[in-house]
Amino acid sequence: MQTGDFVRFLIVNHMSVFTLDDTVKILHKNRVYSTLFLHRCAKKGLINRVERGLYYVKDRYNEYEIASHIVNPSYVSMVSALAYYGLTTQIPRVVYVVSTKRHNTLKGVAGFDIVFKKIKRSMLFGYRKEANGNIFIAEPEKALIDIYYFNDVNDLDPAVLERPARIDINKLVLYAAKSNKRSVLVGITALLRGHGYVTQAKKLATMAQTYKVGA
Repeated sequence: MQTGDFVRFLIVNHMSVFTLDDTVKILHKNRVYSTLFLHRCAKKGLINRVERGLYYVKDRYNEYEIASHIVNPSYVSMVSALAYYGLTTQIPRVVYVVSTKRHNTLKGVAGFDIVFKKIKRSMLFGYRKEANGNIFIAEPEKALIDIYYFNDVNDLDPAVLERPARIDINKLVLYAAKSNKRSVLVGITALLRGHGYVTQAKKLATMAQTYKVGA
């Protein structure tokens, strides 16, 4: 298979992000040959390398898709997810990925830095795979929860709840309760109260009182 045919195969099969193991299967060759083949593709400017064993097709990439394939399980979240949904005026040059595993920050991948946030397994909920691509991303409500979980509120657009059609307030309250973290409950309580959701804010405030500070 020629390098151009290989890239066309990837595009047709919606594999703009792929691994060395994928290449081995496609070429029906061993890992040494496949590695050299990918090196030739890269020299021709057809693909780029994310990290060892992970690549993407040049000019066909999506930064969220790349970020979704580095660690498993994981999902794009926080301000990156809010930007994806059009729920922030910020244009972040960082893609935040939440995972139960640790991973070093990757600098300058497709023009973005990819920052990984480690979360406990019980917090691995509220995300989905987008139907129009291989992107694992937080629901808008979970993206907000993760912002408070990691105390990155400086990235939060104060007007985020002024677009209620995109935020399910009941789901936001449910996810806050499910976090079992006082700082999340307190933060979401203040956010709700500031936007006039008094009843829901009172519910979370009562719950927060049962937690010790720092829990």
